[in-house]
Amino acid sequence: MITDEDVIICPECDHEQKITICPSVNVTTDPEMREKVLSGELFLFTCEKCGYTGFAGYPFVYEDKETQGGFLIYLEPDCPDREVGIDGDMADQVVYRERPMRLVSDLNALKEKIFIFEAGLDDRVMELFKMLTLTKLHGDNPDQVPDVLLFTKVDEDTDGKKIFLAAFRNNKYQGVVELPYSLYQTCMVTGEPIWDVPVTECAAIDQEWIADRLKAGEAEKDCGCNHDDRN
Repeated sequence: MITDEDVIICPECDHEQKITICPSVNVTTDPEMREKVLSGELFLFTCEKCGYTGFAGYPFVYEDKETQGGFLIYLEPDCPDREVGIDGDMADQVVYRERPMRLVSDLNALKEKIFIFEAGLDDRVMELFKMLTLTKLHGDNPDQVPDVLLFTKVDEDTDGKKIFLAAFRNNKYQGVVELPYSLYQTCMVTGEPIWDVPVTECAAIDQEWIADRLKAGEAEKDCGCNHDDRN
């Protein structure tokens, strides 16, 4: 585990202090770090003046070279970019040219990506799955529809294989949404033209990404139809 120092300002009392941070972890060589990331322990700090405890936001790389073929996730809080380059040796690893490299902007998104890739799922398909789920929920009960759905796990019971999503509305946890795994498989098939477009950089794959890809697909269809009409 590599450590460094950073300066943080307490959101409660505005006190400025130096803290020790961990800018990257490789859970293949340090497997105990996985739980520290998922629990948030790795990012906790306590203000030396007022005693406030919270999460310190700083650029962070999570690397897993073995699980489901390997993946890399780069956390950059409030990042305005949709794609970024990763400096250092990790960016030169050939393995990640064929494996997911993802950009996220908060801790919950980081944890979700870890869960998705560890489950052997495609986060691009998951974003379509969540978008369609939100659309369905909005039709059923628009006053209670979540703002955000986050994948947590795949599990199986007497009713078959299911996908579990944590639901949030106005940053408040609402509960768990359970859906058949077969719906995820349907998304894999129906969205197939989208998956043919490669993601070659460390990119943000989220609801904005899937919305843009769907719009681009519709635009391509329209252009094709117009072109055919002219001929």
